[in-house]
Amino acid sequence: MATAINPTDSERRYSVTESQLPGEHGPTRYWASEPRHGLPVLFIHGYAALIDHWRPIVRPVATRHSFYALDLYGFGYSARPAGPVTKARWVDQVARVLREVVGGPAIIVGHSMGGVVASEVARRHPELTRGLVLVNSSGMQLYERPLTPTDDFLLNLVGAPIFGEALAGIFANQWGVRQGLLAAYHRKERVTPELVEAFSGPLRRYGGGSYLAVTRASRELVIDMRPGEYSGPTLLIWGEEDRSIPPSDAEAIKRRFLPQAEIALLPASGHCPFDETPEAFCDALLPWLDRLEG
Repeated sequence: MATAINPTDSERRYSVTESQLPGEHGPTRYWASEPRHGLPVLFIHGYAALIDHWRPIVRPVATRHSFYALDLYGFGYSARPAGPVTKARWVDQVARVLREVVGGPAIIVGHSMGGVVASEVARRHPELTRGLVLVNSSGMQLYERPLTPTDDFLLNLVGAPIFGEALAGIFANQWGVRQGLLAAYHRKERVTPELVEAFSGPLRRYGGGSYLAVTRASRELVIDMRPGEYSGPTLLIWGEEDRSIPPSDAEAIKRRFLPQAEIALLPASGHCPFDETPEAFCDALLPWLDRLEG
């Protein structure tokens, strides 16, 4: 049964409902707005996140366009499939949502690790991609900053059967969630108890095993395109104060893979600009969508 998420807006009436889409690997949790108008825009969250992270920009998007978002397998309240973590499984999940919920191609917006998934959707399914927006996307670290011996050693430790599970037990709780968010955010005051609680809920229900599996697969979670392989409209939105994935990665994505991309740098914002500076984020995204719609 769909559940109402948002009340009406002062400019235009809309609602957002939460539903589950059955699939081969279990259900996918998603949000969809009504009425359908403007462009369909599908949002894909980053590592350890969930749909709820997009809340600050739902209203400005949904009053002008059709808003969709999903929890990737292994995160939020979607299924935890068995087997290895792969980009292909997430791409198939997103493509299913596009076909069965959206009903066709959409603007694909991916944040952080979700940017890797979004770029892979655009590469494999250009027929389902009306435009691509990458927000502080990961996927360039191994190209731009190859692993040091220390980094490689730590990843191998995480991959060790006992040590990795012990680390997951230490950090897969509210304390660990808060520390991770504080490290990602430039505007620390935006790391509220409500945000920490939203991120912690799935950990209480499912534990941190699926998050650990993704961490162990991190060497495979890179942007994998040939220059010009996806040639559609592309926007790169980046918080200028991101210390983990700096704005230079946006330039590298444009140079290596997406020469047609426009870049919007947002000052006073870190890794999560849609939550840290939502007005500036919408000022970058919405006019770009308007141009595509026109």
